[in-house]
Amino acid sequence: MGSAGAVVLAAAALAACGGGGGGAVPGGGGGGGGGGGGATPAPIGTPAAGGSVTLLSASGATLTAGIRPSSADAVVLAQAASTPTEPPSGSALAQYSATVSDTSGTTASSAERNAQLRQRILESHTVDGADRMRETTFPANALRTQLRDVLARPVRAPQSVRSTHAAPGTAGQQRQFKILTSNIGNSGGCSSGQSASYMCFVTITATLEAAGAHGNVWVDNASLATPGEFTSVPAEFAQIAQKFDAYYATETSAFAPAFYSGLQPVIFQFSSSKTQCDPNGNDLGNGHYTPTDLSGANGTSIDIVITDALAGTGEGGYYYGGNELPQSLYDCAPPSASRPVSNNTSMFVITGNNYPAGPNLPQFNEPYWLNTDVPRSMSHELQHLLHSHYKVFRPAIGGQSAVFDDAFVEEGMSVLAEDLAADGVHIDTPRYSYSFLIEPSLFSLTAFTGFQPNPTNTSANPPYGWFSNTAGSYGQAYLFQRYLYDRFGAGEITSIYNSSASSAAAVSAAAGEPFAQLYREFAAALSAQSSSAAGAPYAFSGAIVLRGSVDVPSRRSGSLSTRHLVFGGPQPPEIFANNVPAGFLNLAPGASGTTFLIDGATLFLPAANGGSGSTITVSAPGAPGYQGASVQGALPTPAPSST
Repeated sequence: MGSAGAVVLAAAALAACGGGGGGAVPGGGGGGGGGGGGATPAPIGTPAAGGSVTLLSASGATLTAGIRPSSADAVVLAQAASTPTEPPSGSALAQYSATVSDTSGTTASSAERNAQLRQRILESHTVDGADRMRETTFPANALRTQLRDVLARPVRAPQSVRSTHAAPGTAGQQRQFKILTSNIGNSGGCSSGQSASYMCFVTITATLEAAGAHGNVWVDNASLATPGEFTSVPAEFAQIAQKFDAYYATETSAFAPAFYSGLQPVIFQFSSSKTQCDPNGNDLGNGHYTPTDLSGANGTSIDIVITDALAGTGEGGYYYGGNELPQSLYDCAPPSASRPVSNNTSMFVITGNNYPAGPNLPQFNEPYWLNTDVPRSMSHELQHLLHSHYKVFRPAIGGQSAVFDDAFVEEGMSVLAEDLAADGVHIDTPRYSYSFLIEPSLFSLTAFTGFQPNPTNTSANPPYGWFSNTAGSYGQAYLFQRYLYDRFGAGEITSIYNSSASSAAAVSAAAGEPFAQLYREFAAALSAQSSSAAGAPYAFSGAIVLRGSVDVPSRRSGSLSTRHLVFGGPQPPEIFANNVPAGFLNLAPGASGTTFLIDGATLFLPAANGGSGSTITVSAPGAPGYQGASVQGALPTPAPSST
């Protein structure tokens, strides 16, 4: 019997959406400089004729890439191949000054490509907000601390109440749900509803509108009563239940089962002195405790709650593992303390068809909600539930240690699930990928953190700071998991799910490579994809477009209801003045420039080649695990755009 407290509820931290806050400033943001005199360094790492990708190791603090004359284009990448974890909200990642020089490229270089790039980035931020990107999450460490003393023990006597799981339902039923509207650590408290350790929530009453083989579709009565929100009741909810059953079949096959035949129910105990309690904090006594049961013996249904209660929170939906534990467990907390809340069921929450209105943004957009928002949310949240059931609750119930994967694994897999469940139809993923690739050097993969505008600030020019789980963080984590899946197949997912290690260690074991090596190969694949340079092991599935055009649905109205994305591969690093972007690091003949390299991030340097080839050098003193690569050949470089 292990300590399940830190373990079990911490799974809830891996919710649907990501976010953070704060505002430390990147260092080393200098502009371009003059050309260098002296001897030209001899090119090293120049690939043989026909070769496209060369892996580069640092000589001291410097990487040197030789670009052969026959290559029309090249991307040189330099990375701090370290594995920082997600920092506390607002905390800065380490940055290292990086100086880049080009001996003899051409004047038609990255400066030409970047002419409109700043405007494209601003437009991307705006449209990401309009299409409701995921932006907030639960901090895992706070949840682990909150229940670190909770124990699991076998059921010793018949219990008088049913186990925590979702039972098959009948349309027309009604019940109440507690919906989280804020995360732990919200020191400002709750503006409405009730508070549990600053986990703000409101209580709603919902009606079961449809019941599929595996999903109960509950809809907030307030949403049902909102004129114009739902116009095809109950047909659209029956469609949702049908889609969920299809997603359930696909994801339980790709990831893991949701329930485990033969797994015995357990009693989760609050502490050594109290097991489970009434609302006054009094122990209920044997025979009155609520077991937690993931065997599926009493049904394999999952509750899907649709509500407008998340409006204004930045959430598109969430899975919260605390709902898997009984409320009577939390009621043992001292009455003076704010207690967590539970709905005593396997469930997740998604938002309804009620959006913030604005220019070209109607309040209700039923086709977009039903055909885009709901599919991406259900498939995304289901992976979180499966991940939590398999890696946290299943071992904790069996008396073993639970395993927690960091956000870059959890969120990357949940966005990958959107691809897999939608049977190859990419609904959400191109948007996330575009948001990352248009300014990739600002995101650290394993930290799931980037230097971005404040996603919760509604002003025209939000201040930049360190934020977790913005669209670009999701895009990078997704592309990393997509790369692993396309390269190694479904067995890679199975290996990570079955690993007793977590996060980077689990990924490394699944791939059979050191994580730093895998990270470099991933970055090279990003540079090569959708070009003649793409080839094993530096390639994604042909369905993934990173250079070229992709159309995706948008919730905007009229002619804007389709978003036209043009990918140009990973874009060059930005430079900063007064803590805001002031331009881009441009490679040109005899020029050098300075930017910064974030811990666990990659500098991508698109370079136009000279007639006699060129040499690119990148120096980043102090960067940990400093390494790089060059990708060259015919690399299409359309100017990125998002309209």
